[in-house]
Amino acid sequence: MLAAVGAALWAWQPWKDRTPFTAVRVSVAPGQYTEPGSTANSCVPHAAGNSVVIYDEDGQHELASAREPREGVVLTAEYGDFAGDCAVTTRIPDVPGGHDAYMVQWGGGSKIKVPAEDLRRSAAEQREQLKTTTKP
Repeated sequence: MLAAVGAALWAWQPWKDRTPFTAVRVSVAPGQYTEPGSTANSCVPHAAGNSVVIYDEDGQHELASAREPREGVVLTAEYGDFAGDCAVTTRIPDVPGGHDAYMVQWGGGSKIKVPAEDLRRSAAEQREQLKTTTKP
């Protein structure tokens, strides 16, 4: 009996937050592939407006999608390797919670696995990480 209760609890996993959330992804376009934006320090990547689709862990079921905004911001010298590049923040609403990771696809390209906690990080946190990241 105790084993059955334990198995049911493990399958249900009540400790997981299943509340829908808005996923946030900051993508960076190299400066040479951008144009000036409508305001000072804004930029428009040549591939602006791509769709961003979030799938379940297996990449089989689409859960949410959005379009990248047309404009981003030009990263300043404090961003090291990314200085002069264009950072675009995409918000994908209504992503079902409860998954450990999701498959994310930009502009119809390859799907990549992204941990749930990374999708829940703010745009400011993601941009801050760029300051200490080196380009591949």
